[in-house]
Amino acid sequence: MKNATSFKETKNLILLGVFIALGTILMLIEIPYPLVPFLKFDLSELIVLLTVELFGLIPAIMVAFFKSLLNIMLGLSATPMHIGSITAFIASVTLAFLYVIIKKYISGSKMGQKTLRFVLVITGFSLVLTICNYLFITPIYFGGLWFTDVIEWATLDSFIPGLPFNLGYGAAIAFVYIPFNALKGLIVLGVYELISPRLLTVLQVSAKHKRVSSVIAK
Repeated sequence: MKNATSFKETKNLILLGVFIALGTILMLIEIPYPLVPFLKFDLSELIVLLTVELFGLIPAIMVAFFKSLLNIMLGLSATPMHIGSITAFIASVTLAFLYVIIKKYISGSKMGQKTLRFVLVITGFSLVLTICNYLFITPIYFGGLWFTDVIEWATLDSFIPGLPFNLGYGAAIAFVYIPFNALKGLIVLGVYELISPRLLTVLQVSAKHKRVSSVIAK
């Protein structure tokens, strides 16, 4: 039994390492947001959600941390103070945490329950990321540290030049980031719901067979 437990732990560590590598790769596959081209979508949160389902929230946070850290260490983070990679970590942890908490209380598989989970997760995700962008993410990207460094001059024109109207910093953040983060959350959750049932079944069945083989070999 001790050998079986050791085998399981080793396999789990290897699988987490694979997830970290996949998350790092997915961070490189970016899709520009048409309204604000310097904002980009990626699907690395898919790996974090898979980790949540297989191993729980803490391992998922570890995967989120190490995929962002690898992105920095490999020199793939080109934003000031690596704020892009830091934002990716915040986004992954936020999505994983909201997914776990909301699914705990709304756990059914009916369409209405799934839709409600989607709406709550996406709303919470968009709210948290928009607040973070207001407070420090966007200010760091623009060369400051805190919202007070840019609030006097950063307007909607700083994000989308050439519009026939302009907005102050707070309104511009809401105008840009609420739809961006909502769309990002929708894309990630939508793709996850499409791929996760079969993929999780394959991973769980594989793990079960390997545990049985290990016990028999012993």
